[in-house]
Amino acid sequence: MDAQYFERSWRVVCFGGFLFGREAIRRMLLRNTGTLLFTGASASLRGRPGFGAFNSSKAALRALAQAMAKEYASDGIHIGHVVVDGAIAGEKIFQRFPDAASREDGLVSIDGIVDAFAFLYRQPQRAWSFEVDVRTSKEKW
Repeated sequence: MDAQYFERSWRVVCFGGFLFGREAIRRMLLRNTGTLLFTGASASLRGRPGFGAFNSSKAALRALAQAMAKEYASDGIHIGHVVVDGAIAGEKIFQRFPDAASREDGLVSIDGIVDAFAFLYRQPQRAWSFEVDVRTSKEKW
């Protein structure tokens, strides 16, 4: 793997998440409230051959989000992580892989992903979760 490719992946996924999170938290601290949710993937939890740059970047983002969650909870800021485990049934996948529409039940529902984010967002301070996994019933996990 090319070192520049690896570094670019880390910069976009993990460092980008850090910059976004830092700026969002700065604003939330002014009110001592807020919710910040990060999107993960199965790569956040396990490695896969040929995906070392993506796997390590997503795992680093998850660890960063978890550290932020522990650091800012006492300030009233809820930070969570949603693991999307599988291809998403959306325009991008259908354009790139038109045959995917024929096996749509094997793709993760966008509405289901939205529900997971909404679930975390709506949680009261006395019952916060850090992470939710979203996958189809056909996913082998």
